[in-house]
Amino acid sequence: MKFTKENMLFLVDKIGGKENLVSVSHCISRLRLKLSDFEKINFEEIRKQTWCKGVLVVGTELQIVIGTEVEKFYKLFVKTIQFKTANDDELKAEVHNKSFISFVSSIFSPLMILLVVYVMWEMIRTPIHYSAIQSNISNLKEIDSILGFISKGLSWFIVIAVCWSVFNVMNGTPILGIAIGAILINPILIPLSDLDIKQGQTIFDSLNQYGWKIFGSATFPWKISFEGLIVPMIFVGIIGVYIERAMNKINFGSMRMLFQPMIVVSSTILITMFTIAPAGLILVHYMYMAFNFLMTNYVTKYIFSPILGMMYSPLITLGLHRLITPFLIQDITRYNGSFILGLMIISNICVAIGCLTFGFLNKNCKDIKKVAYANGASAFIVGVTEPAVYSISLKYKYPLIASSIGAYFGCLLYASAGVWTSASPFGIMGLVGFLSFTPDGINIDQWQGGSILWGPLSVLTGIIVSCLITIILSKFKYFKKITNQILFQEYGYVPKINKY
Repeated sequence: MKFTKENMLFLVDKIGGKENLVSVSHCISRLRLKLSDFEKINFEEIRKQTWCKGVLVVGTELQIVIGTEVEKFYKLFVKTIQFKTANDDELKAEVHNKSFISFVSSIFSPLMILLVVYVMWEMIRTPIHYSAIQSNISNLKEIDSILGFISKGLSWFIVIAVCWSVFNVMNGTPILGIAIGAILINPILIPLSDLDIKQGQTIFDSLNQYGWKIFGSATFPWKISFEGLIVPMIFVGIIGVYIERAMNKINFGSMRMLFQPMIVVSSTILITMFTIAPAGLILVHYMYMAFNFLMTNYVTKYIFSPILGMMYSPLITLGLHRLITPFLIQDITRYNGSFILGLMIISNICVAIGCLTFGFLNKNCKDIKKVAYANGASAFIVGVTEPAVYSISLKYKYPLIASSIGAYFGCLLYASAGVWTSASPFGIMGLVGFLSFTPDGINIDQWQGGSILWGPLSVLTGIIVSCLITIILSKFKYFKKITNQILFQEYGYVPKINKY
């Protein structure tokens, strides 16, 4: 889509003028605006624009869904109105002014592109990796080693980037976050995935093999690496920022540059190794045990997984889907895959099918057909669902209901068959994620045929159910009335006879 300066001037006028704008940034599909006075926003006029796929308020932000071209829109917007970007120090938002959801979202928004890079790289590497495991070809193993070296570097940097982002969001010194993150994934520390917990042992028995014995014979603190520990790293960053704020109140005079950074980094590391590291590792360990139980138990897997898959697209409308991101990244960096990832893929594809089916049912209205097909294709191919959700699913209601029902049945089959998903894209290309083996540490009862058979069948189930339910619901008088009203108000379209 081509954006114009007139579009930008229109938007700044409808949000109350440049003087009402405090900061502007963007994530993978949304323009994020922090405003002084929300009463000055003309929501209806903004929603009517063809470049606007949806408008919502999350915490203290006005978020406008643009789609995959949001970066181009953002650059033109700040250039046209000559506004300082959100990267400027004076525009960094203080954490106490943010809601929890907005805080988490702000941390992970700049990291999403890195996650996409990592996922795409793992998609390329996975078939080579498994071929190398089963083959005796030395050259193939060497290629796998090179690709694995890059994967390991990306997974490390994601953890470092989380600490950097926390410092950045909380108005700390980001370079200190990078230093702290790098120290906590030092190779002399032991990743959780490398712990050898033998049968009959507890995690504590295994941890006691790795650590420092500064308290006599007791092994403590443990040599715990933060590789894959995304959620605990958020708390490390928060502690580091508060220590830096405390140091800012002390008058070091001309010696500040010598002492303050050293004190912030060293004290954060020491507090982390004695408190957050052991607590975080144990929390993550038992969290995975609980999660694996819910996903694999012969009773709970029929309840937990389909409900999570069904609720994922409605969570997008509330901005709550960002809360899943830390756990998804943690899964991928530790296991090179995730149960959650498969549920997201199925849900995203079902949203796409609901949107595309809606476009087909209303194909006589060329404007809505164009919107539905474009946004449905975005969700189907790359898994960016916000444009489809806000422009079609939520607005017309029944595509959202239909896609949620489709996701429920697709995820029900997914969980029942014991499908595992390796790192892969979030749309239909995510099918390559089913070409994988279940990693060590994940115990599932998998049906004959494995993920390679039941993964695609789960997606196909979601597609068929979503399409059929969308068609069925479209014939309900209530939904017909809503659809016709919106099509007339926004596009001036009057259906002759609804022959679906």
